[in-house]
Order: sequence, then C-alpha cells, then structure tokens
Amino acid sequence: MIVQEARKRNVPVMIHAHGDEGARAAVLAGAKSIEHGTFLSDETLRLMKERGTFLVPTFITLEDLTQPGGDYTGPVLELRGKFMMPQAEKVFKKAFSLGVKIATGADNSYTANTTSRISLECAHFVRMGMSPFEAIQAATIISAELLGVEKNTGKIEKDFEADMILVPGNPLEEIRFLQDALMVISNGNIALKRIPFGKK
Repeated sequence: MIVQEARKRNVPVMIHAHGDEGARAAVLAGAKSIEHGTFLSDETLRLMKERGTFLVPTFITLEDLTQPGGDYTGPVLELRGKFMMPQAEKVFKKAFSLGVKIATGADNSYTANTTSRISLECAHFVRMGMSPFEAIQAATIISAELLGVEKNTGKIEKDFEADMILVPGNPLEEIRFLQDALMVISNGNIALKRIPFGKK
C-alpha cells in the first residue's frame, strides 16, 4: 500500500530489509531499492534484476557493527555483524554476477564519530569483485540514478553539477586513494582544500 500510494505522487520507495521474505514482497510491490539485503535468496536477486530494483548492500555498516567506535557498538551487535558479513558478501557477489544494479550507501548519521565511509564501501566492492571503475560508478552515476538525479549529477559533463574530489593518486589503480580527499568541489565551489594549489 505504501509503494502504491507513493507511486501516485512519483515518490520512489527504498526498503530497509535484511531478510528475504520482506525484501521479496517489496520488490513485487515495486520498491526502487533494497537497503542491506543481507539474506536475499537467488530467486529474489533474479527478480530484482528482472524488475530493475537496486541493491544498496551497506557492507561498510555491517563492518561497523564488528569494530569498536563508530555508530554502532556493543557485544551483541559485534556478534551479529560477524555472522552477517560473510552472508552479505555472498549476496553481493551473486547480485553482481546477475547484473543487479548496485549502489553505495551507509546506514549511519555521518557524524564526526562515524567510521563508515562511501570510500570504504567502494574498497569493499573492489575486494568482492568489482573493478575500481565499476565501484566508482556505484558511488556516482548509479547512485544518482537510484535517487532520480542522474540528469543533474553523477558524472562530469557539461551542464551537470560540478561535484568533484581531488585524491592523491589514481583510484582506478588503487581504490583506497578515495579515502584521502585533498580537495572537494561542490557545485563549482571549493569546499575543502588541503594542499597548496597553483604553485609552480
């Protein structure tokens, strides 16, 4: 009912679901994305491919459960995270092999204490089988498509919002370079500059 009512107003619906039963029901109802999807079955993943439903694994958030600090801490969460991570990796690899659209995401508040970062999610995507270019696309144009803003942002092109970062090396060769932004340009304005710029 929620998806049907949202569709009347052209509002896409994302579903926060670890389990397969709820996620499958959401895909059948027309949800645009499944966040987490830790226990998705192969059948549900095939259905997502067929219907164009996105997967946002939030793998870095599961890792956060297992580490001290960050947004989630505690012995129960740590045990849960250690159980969930191998399963989430299995689902990611199957989804990727099927061609399900995969976008980056992190289930946290992105505060000063947050240890989950999209750059780390990209590193996990590469470790689990994506090329660095595919992982960068998952964080840019694929995520923009999921959010419905792909006509304005997500790629470097004329008349698109100029949201870019400068990193110390080529992330196509080493994805971890994304973790060290030296400069951030947001909509054409320099928001962060950590290096001397323009010196000969």
